[in-house]
Amino acid sequence: MVGLPGDDEQTSLASGKAISDLSPDFVRIYPTVVIAGSLLAKWYKQGKYKPLSMEKSVSIVKKLYLLFKEQNIPVIRMGLQAVKELDKGTSVLAGPYHPAFGHMVFSEMFLDMAVQALKAQPSKKETVTIKVHPANISKMRGLKNKNVHLLKKMFNLQQINIIPDKVVKKDRLSITSSA
Repeated sequence: MVGLPGDDEQTSLASGKAISDLSPDFVRIYPTVVIAGSLLAKWYKQGKYKPLSMEKSVSIVKKLYLLFKEQNIPVIRMGLQAVKELDKGTSVLAGPYHPAFGHMVFSEMFLDMAVQALKAQPSKKETVTIKVHPANISKMRGLKNKNVHLLKKMFNLQQINIIPDKVVKKDRLSITSSA
């Protein structure tokens, strides 16, 4: 669980390393959210606890996911299970809750891969085609096309085409550019 009181990125990653050293069969990674009626809610209202931002939480969980993946430890959930009580907006007072939290983590990983691949290209072009496994089209695009917008801005691109390709491995992408 990331973002507990007194926790920071370093302690979260150290905990992840300690957990991976135990060689569990699988792990779940949850961000800490403030639930109404809890002790954490009391601390939050008193200003004694500040939850992680969504952006910071996604970043830390991404690093933990990659740590566990490197150790061949399956991550079977990232983020809280979306349930009616949480989605109503009355139970979660603060913190990084989103029904598509895991998707946001995967989207950030695909954004990182695309940035790295585009930086490695010898000459920058106006149009880029990114091929991903069909199961990863939405992960590459990001929620509300966030990754597409960020890549266009970062690399001054006019157009980004995201194409499904079953040949591309599920955790990879392939980029080509044209004038």
